[in-house]
Amino acid sequence: MNIQQALEQADYDLSDASPSATLDAQVLLTHVLHCNTAHLLAWPEKQLNKEQTTNFLRLVKQRQSGKPVAHLTGLREFWSLDFFVNDSTLIPRPDTETLIEFVLNKFNSDQPYKLIDMGTGTGAIAISIAKEKPDWSITASDVSFDALDLAKKNSKHHHTDNISFTQSNWFENINANDFDIIISNPPYIAENDPHLQQGDVRFEPQSALTSGVVGMDDIIHLCQHAKNYLTSGGYLIVEHGYNQNQLVLDCFTNNGFTLIEQSRDLSGHIRMTAGKV
Repeated sequence: MNIQQALEQADYDLSDASPSATLDAQVLLTHVLHCNTAHLLAWPEKQLNKEQTTNFLRLVKQRQSGKPVAHLTGLREFWSLDFFVNDSTLIPRPDTETLIEFVLNKFNSDQPYKLIDMGTGTGAIAISIAKEKPDWSITASDVSFDALDLAKKNSKHHHTDNISFTQSNWFENINANDFDIIISNPPYIAENDPHLQQGDVRFEPQSALTSGVVGMDDIIHLCQHAKNYLTSGGYLIVEHGYNQNQLVLDCFTNNGFTLIEQSRDLSGHIRMTAGKV
């Protein structure tokens, strides 16, 4: 089959399994052919060899079963950077870029800030900020050794030498108490949320997704303890669920944060809250 036929067949096969069948087909085929989307559009009649055809159809079948495209290719783009991904962490999502935008806009002076990204996963938040702010001192922590190994691999790939890595269950192994910024995309899904049985999250670690009955346990923990690790005037910044903005606002307020700000994601939902100590 040629490129056009392969894409049409995959689009048809994935139509019931994915809301983005056409895009999925293109991403999988560019992965197999080691090319970009422009190549697919420019050479629709180019024939796939037997090995390429076999590999592509195998990936399409796995995608039909629900496996995330990022796990099939081993990569996901975030903040215009490619990140290695696997099933030990969450797959980086565009909504989390809201946190990066807030940090870069809020802390836009020449001061070399000290930041910790808690629950770093792939390292996407820490690495994206480190690329933009190479003079900042950044720590990335995670309870999972597998996640830290992946984050270190991504950091090495992007040459972000201003990041140090620490294994810690939130603040358990964190000794410094002079961070200017604590940032986190913590677990925030309720344990019984039906969305856990849908889409890509079925293949992601539940420990990185769920946080108690209403999904607030880890955010509450961060709000309660962050002030002990922040400098005077430091900020806590967290991502949260689209329907948790009032709960998170109350949590920040009840724990003494001031100048609280909330930002919307690409869909218009409030998905980020920041507060000053």
